[in-house]
Amino acid sequence: MIKQLRKKPSKTSPKKVTPTPKEIVSAVPRQLNDLDTDDAKFAEVLALVETARNRAYQAINSELVTLYWQLGEHISQKIQNAEWGDGVVVELAAALARRYSGLRGFTRPNLFRMRQFYEAYRGNKKVSALLRQLPWTHHMLILGQAKRPETREFYILAAIRERWTSRELERQIQSGAILRSVKARTMTDQRRECYRSRPHVARMLPDLAPKQGSGWNEVGSLK
Repeated sequence: MIKQLRKKPSKTSPKKVTPTPKEIVSAVPRQLNDLDTDDAKFAEVLALVETARNRAYQAINSELVTLYWQLGEHISQKIQNAEWGDGVVVELAAALARRYSGLRGFTRPNLFRMRQFYEAYRGNKKVSALLRQLPWTHHMLILGQAKRPETREFYILAAIRERWTSRELERQIQSGAILRSVKARTMTDQRRECYRSRPHVARMLPDLAPKQGSGWNEVGSLK
C-alpha cells in the first residue's frame, strides 16, 4: 500500500513590513523632558530624531503652502480670463476627489480659499516670500480674521518671529492686545520724531506733546 504523501506546507517567512519614517519618529517622545530613566542615556540620539521629525513636518507644511499658492494662482488666472466659472471649480474639486480619494483638502470651499490666499498676497513680494514659513492653518486664521493687508502682514511676521501655535495665533488676533501695543509704540515714536525735527509743533499743538516725565524736555529732545 502506497502511503499518500502529505504535502508539507512551505515555510514562507512572514512578509517584513518596513515602518515608514513617520511611524518611526512618532514613537519618539514629543518632549525629551518626558523620558523614562532608562531612556535618559539616549537623550542625545532621541534629540536628533526629534529635530529631524520637526524638520520633516516643516518641509511638508512648506510644500503644501507652495502647492496651495500655485493652485490659487492657476484658479485665479482662469477665472480672471473668463475661462473658468464657479461650476468648473466644482468639477475640479470632484476630479481631485476621484484621483486622490485619501486627500480631504481639495473641496470647493478650500479651492476658493487657495484663490483668496494667492490674491491676498500676490502684490506683496516681501510677505509672499515668507508665506512658506507658516502652516496652512495659520494662514486660514489670518485670512479669516484679519481684514486689512497691513494687519495680515503684522500677524504673519509676529507668528514667524514668536513661533506661535495656531491656538496662540488665534488668541492674539482675537484679543488684539499685541497689535494695539505696537500701534501705540509706533505713534509715540512718530510723535517724538516730529517734536525732535519740528519743535514749533509742540507750541502749536500742545495736546499732542509728550507728557512730563516721559523722558523729554521742553525743547523736544531726550533728557
